[in-house]
Amino acid sequence: MIGELEELKGLLLNDWDPIGVAGIPEAVDEYDSYALHLHGMLAAGTTVEAVAEYLNWVVTARMELTGNLAHDREIAKRAIAI
Repeated sequence: MIGELEELKGLLLNDWDPIGVAGIPEAVDEYDSYALHLHGMLAAGTTVEAVAEYLNWVVTARMELTGNLAHDREIAKRAIAI
């Protein structure tokens, strides 16, 4: 389980990264809380669409940025594969 959480953290930081902080050492934990929530969703057997909607909600509602649901779906597919 810990390995999966670390993989999710890496996926969000390196591939999802809506605020563009990948590669900044001080921001390595920027998305950890979202990864933890996502880990719980995956453990409960969620769907790709539910993960994509969660990621899109984070971007649009929490970060107040323009979302990209297609990109979030791709990340969701990869998250479920983990």
